[in-house]
Amino acid sequence: MITGPRDAKKLTTLEKAPHSPRTASPWLATATTALALCAVLLLGSTATLAEESKFQAISTIKDAAKTFLNGHKDIRGLANTTVKIGHLDARLTLPNCNTALEAFLPPGANVSGKTTIGVRCQGSRPWTLYVPASVTTVTTVLIANAPLRRGHLVGAEDIARQTKDIRSLSRAYLSKPQQVIGKVLKKNLANGALFTSAVLTEPHIIEKGQQVSLQAGSHGLKVNVTAIALNDGAVGEKIRVKNLSSSKIVEGTILASGVVRAE
Repeated sequence: MITGPRDAKKLTTLEKAPHSPRTASPWLATATTALALCAVLLLGSTATLAEESKFQAISTIKDAAKTFLNGHKDIRGLANTTVKIGHLDARLTLPNCNTALEAFLPPGANVSGKTTIGVRCQGSRPWTLYVPASVTTVTTVLIANAPLRRGHLVGAEDIARQTKDIRSLSRAYLSKPQQVIGKVLKKNLANGALFTSAVLTEPHIIEKGQQVSLQAGSHGLKVNVTAIALNDGAVGEKIRVKNLSSSKIVEGTILASGVVRAE
């Protein structure tokens, strides 16, 4: 109930809300936070790059070792050869070299098989590191295609080819079929066994008991007599023969013609 003019004034006067500061937009706050985070990450990345630039890159050390090996006189131009550089700890922190890296072969090290290559910096902050490496050379060798027995005359059908690391081979290995075909085995060979010069011999062209021509003399004066072979023999081998005219036993070398030349 209105009792007078004062009461009416109260009803017609609106109460003003207290003033409050304007609230920032949510997207603006998010953008500000993102920019701040980027700035922190950028500063951190820059610091990391600056820190890494103080150290020699692992890849440059490996490259120096590999380039040295590939250019070594004992490897350069060698067919079927692979050079592999071993593992280096990624946490390695050698000072960044201000001169070209120098690779070298340490005393006693080889340039084949498993080896070690030295890499050094001779700059203002010198260091030396030894890098593991391996050099592998493979070649094609001839192996037996089946079990073969001693005395067997080797034919093309007895041969197969196989690739092997040259370090596992003796110097007597054979790689050309003409080195094997027509030869006789001096021992049994298992299937897959390596043909070597040590297990092969020329076929016998003279058999024990065979009548042969025995040649004697020198300086252009040669005499041939008939003899009996007392041993089997191949070209170039020495056998004993019995002169049928004198019954004397002599030793001679078998020539390609089948003649036995007296010693």
